[in-house]
Amino acid sequence: MNEEQSEQIATDLAIGSNVTQQAAQSAQAQYHLQEQERNLAEAQLECNTTLVNLYRQLKQDQMIVKDDEITWVPIKDEKKKRYTDDGINRIMELMSFYVNKENLLSNFSEEQINAIMLRFRLAFSANILMRYKVYFRQPSTEECQAIFKERIKAKTDLKMFAAKMVGKDLDEKEVSNKLLKEYENRMEYELDKIRDEKKKEMLSEFELQFEQLSQIVYATLNRAFRGEERGSIRRHTNISEVIGGSSNQQKPQGGNFFRWGKK
Repeated sequence: MNEEQSEQIATDLAIGSNVTQQAAQSAQAQYHLQEQERNLAEAQLECNTTLVNLYRQLKQDQMIVKDDEITWVPIKDEKKKRYTDDGINRIMELMSFYVNKENLLSNFSEEQINAIMLRFRLAFSANILMRYKVYFRQPSTEECQAIFKERIKAKTDLKMFAAKMVGKDLDEKEVSNKLLKEYENRMEYELDKIRDEKKKEMLSEFELQFEQLSQIVYATLNRAFRGEERGSIRRHTNISEVIGGSSNQQKPQGGNFFRWGKK
């Protein structure tokens, strides 16, 4: 083997090493690209965050931000709760039926989306009105009694203030007892009235909640308008394949690593 052949072999070996290194780098880049593509697809189809946030909202958990970290604390005052546990579970069961990756990857026309939304709103609102006792927490007798006492106290304070303004001297206990006497024969009616008022308050609160739930479903269905969501994932996948294919098709410039062996 002469000096020229030795130099050629060294050159070809260097080129071969460079090709191997480029192939390894290309494979690594392709792997990272595929991982990014997979993470992107999972992020696009991930619905758990939406459902978890909705669950916390229905539970009325309080968000606390400390040192840039978010924690959720259950509501302490039971009287402020709007929904029962059964009601929350039923709403979550319903929303999980609409907010999922299967619907995201569907192919809906505008007419289909409108029809689904109409059926959803009509069926859900009817179910709420027919079974509101299942969905909404009913105030206990003790809560109604406490509200009634607060109202008697407020009326007593008002009468005492009015008497003081005109120079009259009234006994607060006597005023309170007189008011209670007026309600003595219709106490049950007053407590039922308070319970009915609380029910109407909860239903009025749900009107806003109903719109929020409808918007979540509508947004999910719109992402599947004409198969846009799966089309978006497919486009990302095609880009990944093109980039990966281009990397794999790179050819070394210069000599042929196996050329010396054929001489």
